[in-house]
Amino acid sequence: MSWDEGRLLALEIDANYGLAPDPDTPHAALRDPSLLAVWAWSPHARLLALSPGLALPDSLDGMEQEYSPGRPPDALHCLVASLDDRTVSVEGGPCFVFPDRLAVPDPAPLPIIVSTADGQRTAQHLIRPDNWQPDEWNELINGRMGEWAMAVHEREPVSICFTPASNATAAEAGIWTRPDFRGKRLAPTVVAAWSRREHRNKTVLFYSTTADNHASQSVARALGLTPLGWIWTAR
Repeated sequence: MSWDEGRLLALEIDANYGLAPDPDTPHAALRDPSLLAVWAWSPHARLLALSPGLALPDSLDGMEQEYSPGRPPDALHCLVASLDDRTVSVEGGPCFVFPDRLAVPDPAPLPIIVSTADGQRTAQHLIRPDNWQPDEWNELINGRMGEWAMAVHEREPVSICFTPASNATAAEAGIWTRPDFRGKRLAPTVVAAWSRREHRNKTVLFYSTTADNHASQSVARALGLTPLGWIWTAR
């Protein structure tokens, strides 16, 4: 992929949270009202996006800090410290880009259905997982949330990859596996099947997770996803 790291970071933040460049500041504005700030960085790029109306403190340090994956950036620490009248939660994790060709996952031990017309018809007869609300489930299986792939046990979806966020160019992978079916090599297979569907619609596909979700990170490794950087959010 010929896109540079800075453009990819901006594209992923925009797909997930909405991004509006602000010509009067050195940062971008977030469209997602639930977030105060996003710091995305990689070995050769960094991006700071703030909630509209949130000003950078004059004493902000760390903008030139060397990339340190896994460590909250000094600039975000400084920003949070300036919000002394708020309780702020900070969370971060690695992000990845799907390469043009994925590593081939091990065959799944269960049938996989995808969001073709036939797959959508089949999904109408599946038992909705308890963690999906009826309206959300209908939007998913009817394709209104984007492409999807599912591993199915009898009539129950037990691992699902779908598109929780996207823009005109990029899509983010979302993955859920029922606890009693984890560790059975389902997640890499459904993520790979999802990517083959969503690559028809989007130029770039992303995968991100949290620092402590080692199972999710292992899916990225199993598929040979390309490490991009680290994304930190403050809310």
